[in-house]
Amino acid sequence: MKAFTRRAGRSEAAVAETIAAILVQLGPALRIGHCSLDIAEFVAATGLVTVRIQGECPDCDVSPATFLTAIEAHLKLRVPEVREVRLVS
Repeated sequence: MKAFTRRAGRSEAAVAETIAAILVQLGPALRIGHCSLDIAEFVAATGLVTVRIQGECPDCDVSPATFLTAIEAHLKLRVPEVREVRLVS
């Protein structure tokens, strides 16, 4: 399956651009469209992605950080270079 193969030779900037595009799609997919997901940093050497979540749910007490597991799983599935995801506010 081609979707699960590593993309050798991609630059750090190209991977970060892919991650940013995926994060734009994730908000509505996770039904947190009221929040913005942005890439704060990607470190190619470690595979660490730092994601910034801005906004709050106006109708509930759920923190957007609750979705970290889903965000991490989705990024790892679609971007093989990602090994860990952390959040910053």
